[in-house]
Amino acid sequence: MSPPEAAALRLKAIVEADAGALIRLLQLFQIRNVIPLRVRARRLGCEFIEAEIELDAAEVTIDTLRLVVAKAQELPITLAAVVLEPAAAAEA
Repeated sequence: MSPPEAAALRLKAIVEADAGALIRLLQLFQIRNVIPLRVRARRLGCEFIEAEIELDAAEVTIDTLRLVVAKAQELPITLAAVVLEPAAAAEA
């Protein structure tokens, strides 16, 4: 049984439409031995990808997710990366 949507933590990122962009983003979770609940990606024109990665709040703390976002922002392919707080994600 999956946790309720409101309990999920989310990372949202805009990255270059590079063949390895999603892999590089997911590697930030792989090195922490975290498996996302859900990964969604969509092309934004020819140049960008919007990626949203949903995580179990019982498996990852908000502080760890903020660290991952900071690391994602250091990647040369990342234009923007943010944490979607559970309350903000429920409103969206």
